[in-house]
Parts: sequence; structure tokens; C-alpha cells
Amino acid sequence: MSARHLRRALLPLLVAMLLGACHESNTADLQAFVQNAYKGQHLKVEPIPVMTPPKPFVYSAEHLPDPFSPANLETGAAPAGPRPDLNRPKGPLEHFPLDALKMVGTLWRHQEKWAIVEAPNGSVHRVRLGDHMGESYGTVTKITSEKVSLVELIPGPNGGWVTRQASIAIGK
Repeated sequence: MSARHLRRALLPLLVAMLLGACHESNTADLQAFVQNAYKGQHLKVEPIPVMTPPKPFVYSAEHLPDPFSPANLETGAAPAGPRPDLNRPKGPLEHFPLDALKMVGTLWRHQEKWAIVEAPNGSVHRVRLGDHMGESYGTVTKITSEKVSLVELIPGPNGGWVTRQASIAIGK
């Protein structure tokens, strides 16, 4: 008999001996606890609530316009109005939501006003009129010592874009 066959034969015997050794432990206190733990206590089970059947509802759309009529279907033409320049490379402040950016100050340089804006990662950037900020294609339109005003482009109804006014006030 090889060593491999001997191990296979002795393994079940070893497992049986280990399990037999665990059987004779003193568990009298555990058995007494289990028997007396909930003695004299009665479980209180609430009855199942009575369900009332829902009232039937009849849907009637006779007076509503047909959603599949040609007048309600899109023609496939691009909606007119503002739209972001998707081919323009994004600036460093366009990777953060607008509410995560903080205005920390302003400065003048060659008759041009700049806003100092801090990003959530701790980097500080100079922003001037026409620069882009925020994830909604925001364009800086005005800089004062109190705030930076922007015009954002957000998706609107019917697949077009809608402008929205936004601003970042200086942090205290």
C-alpha cells in the first residue's frame, strides 16, 4: 500500500476521532439555559390586517391627442438655439461641478480683472471673462469682487439646449 492510499484510508478515521472527542463535552449549563430561556413567555403575533380590494379604474384617452401622430413625432432636424462646442478641449475647471468650486479672490492685471478659483483637489486657477467652468458648459460672463457670474448650457426639452444663469460667490 502506498503512502497516498494510506493517507486516504486514515483521513476518515482521524475525522471520526476528532468529532467523537467533541461529543463528550459538558454542556449541561447550555442545555438548561435553552430549556428555561423562554419558559412562561407567550409570543404575541398581531393578526394579519384586512385588505380592501382596490377600486377599479377605467383609463380613457379619447380626448387626449394621439402621441403617434406625425405632428408629435420629431422630424430628426437639430433644434435651433444655443449649443456647446463639443470639439473644444475642456479646461481644468470643467471637470468639477460648479458647486464644488470656490472663489477665493480677485486680481487686476493689465486692466483685466481675474477671479481666483479653487478646485476641490486644492489647485488654484485664474479665471477671466469667456473662460469655461463647471460640468454644464458654463461660460464666465462677469467678474466682480464678490462673485463670478456664468451662463450654463443644460439639456432642455425636445433635445435642445437651454441657458441658465449661475454664479460662484466668494467664500468667507
